[in-house]
Amino acid sequence: MKKFNIKAILFMLVLSVIFTGVLAIINEYTKDRILLNEELKQQKSLLYVLDLPIQEKTAVEVSATYSTNIIEKTTNGITYYEGYRDGNIEGYIFPFEGEAVWGTLKGFIALSTDFSEIVGVDFLSHSETPGLGGRIDELQFKEQFRGIEVDITKDEDYLVYRPNQGGQIDTISGATGTSNAVINILNNNLNNILNDVKEGLEN
Repeated sequence: MKKFNIKAILFMLVLSVIFTGVLAIINEYTKDRILLNEELKQQKSLLYVLDLPIQEKTAVEVSATYSTNIIEKTTNGITYYEGYRDGNIEGYIFPFEGEAVWGTLKGFIALSTDFSEIVGVDFLSHSETPGLGGRIDELQFKEQFRGIEVDITKDEDYLVYRPNQGGQIDTISGATGTSNAVINILNNNLNNILNDVKEGLEN
């Protein structure tokens, strides 16, 4: 029978405490930068769905553009954003989320002021497989949503994949699960916006 090695256990315990302390210190020094990066990412996403140019802009320029063109609002406990271009309101931006194949998918959708057209869609965070479902981040996929007319008389299926009748967008090849999740999440959130939020903003 092997002897109980107290020295080895103490060594591992001390090592664990040291590494935990180092990680805690690193986290303390980097948390502000992490928060700033997350804020910048959200600002870029909100500007993208409004189709405002942000490529090759510095963080300071992005923040300045955001401050000029995006105003956060709350109505009936629902947070949304007013998007402006050249001082004129361009549309309303709403956060959306839902369960995709590998976890929660979050993003923003911008609608025209009369809710009849999608101005843009962006995916802020997700856990989909890189090279497959993760391709929802590609411009080729996201740009398909721009200018799609929204039939506000419908209760669901505002967005439909080709080649189905009335289809407006293409699926991601080899990622059927993610494609279906994206369309369901967007349709569900559009349904909530058009039925629960639209009337309040128009009044």
